[in-house]
Amino acid sequence: MRTDDLESLSRLLEREAVEYTLIGDHAVNAWLEPRFTADVDFVVAAGSNEFERLQRILADEGFTVTREHGAEQPSGPDFVRFEPTSNPLVIVVQAAKTRFQGEVIRRAAIATTGFRIATVEDLIVMKLIADRPKDQVDLIGLAALSNIDWTYVETWAKEWEVSDRLQRVRDEASKV
Repeated sequence: MRTDDLESLSRLLEREAVEYTLIGDHAVNAWLEPRFTADVDFVVAAGSNEFERLQRILADEGFTVTREHGAEQPSGPDFVRFEPTSNPLVIVVQAAKTRFQGEVIRRAAIATTGFRIATVEDLIVMKLIADRPKDQVDLIGLAALSNIDWTYVETWAKEWEVSDRLQRVRDEASKV
């Protein structure tokens, strides 16, 4: 994915007053050596009505919904996958329904390009929760960075019951 695609998407969300934060591998790429990732992940502060508005905004930009989870819930969907008709930019949007997701949006860092990205600490917690094999490499790299607020990470790891995973990652990162 080209950086200008990401910046264009960020400008669109800002212009439309969508509270968002870039998460996932593109956010990790802002903190570590970049690697290829096929989709762009965001968390947005959006209830059912706001999510419908976001869907209309992205439809006007040529995106269609290809997958949706939880659309039948009164609070709206948990996540929606949007695919374009004319370019390779795939967008996956999560609704901020948990206190943690709200914190991810509130604490977002502003990248030099102007888009909002998840902090290292929040990415660590999200990767611990997901716990996929591809997340392990990211976790080791993120955990090796300096100036991490480990108290914050430990608090959320405990709340999400992934403290054992956090300890494993910290042990591995200390060997790097």
